[in-house]
Amino acid sequence: MNINFTGQTAVVFGAGRGIGQAIAFELAKAGATVYVADLLQGNCEQVKKELIEAGFNAEAVAVDVSDYEQVDAVLAKAEKETNRLDIVINNAGIVCLSSFIDAEAEEIDRLIKVNMIGANNGCQAALKRMIPYNHGKIVNTASFAGRRALQAGFAHYGMTKAGVIYLTQAAAYAGADYNINVNSVCPGIIRSDMWEKILDSYEATGQDREASWKNSLKKFIPLGRGDQKAEDIAYTVMFLCSPYADHITGQAINVDGGASMD
Repeated sequence: MNINFTGQTAVVFGAGRGIGQAIAFELAKAGATVYVADLLQGNCEQVKKELIEAGFNAEAVAVDVSDYEQVDAVLAKAEKETNRLDIVINNAGIVCLSSFIDAEAEEIDRLIKVNMIGANNGCQAALKRMIPYNHGKIVNTASFAGRRALQAGFAHYGMTKAGVIYLTQAAAYAGADYNINVNSVCPGIIRSDMWEKILDSYEATGQDREASWKNSLKKFIPLGRGDQKAEDIAYTVMFLCSPYADHITGQAINVDGGASMD
């Protein structure tokens, strides 16, 4: 497939590292002007620097996705500077490792604000700005944890990702009359900074770090090809943002090695 986003404007929230960074690179490689948005300005600037050095068009913007006004300001900046807004990726997310019973209210509240409210803010602001153009592609990052109950340490994280999947459907209905597609992608296990924190918690209890990683892959992922890469998710996002997916909306695409077969 030849996917070409030349002349298009893309905003990637949560693009400072991991999956978001991989998505930003793939969109830029396909010709899009990419706005790298993340909580930490340093991360944004580093990704922008790498994109510019590779010959791509990119800007960096710090944002707290839990704040609607900040999210909309990023989209407004992209739209004003390029006179269009074609693609918005809501990828920002955090994890909570506390068990369902032990998770404190502050932890749960932060999870909801970043993972669910953040995605909601991105969808709402993007829809409002895309409607006048009568086109657009929005992709949210959910998780296979939003498809099935996992072990205790992922309870509230999975809850928020299930919410993102439902949110995707609701936003898809809102954008349908305006040729705006809204979908989500559900990654499996990727050895990102998030999973390094999970392995930190295992190691803190005396478990071997690498053995814990291998056991997690074996426990959750049926397909025996080893761990996924961030690029695996980025490729699916590229497809969903392309004309090849013009008739796909309201879907949650599993890219998880068979971890969730529903």
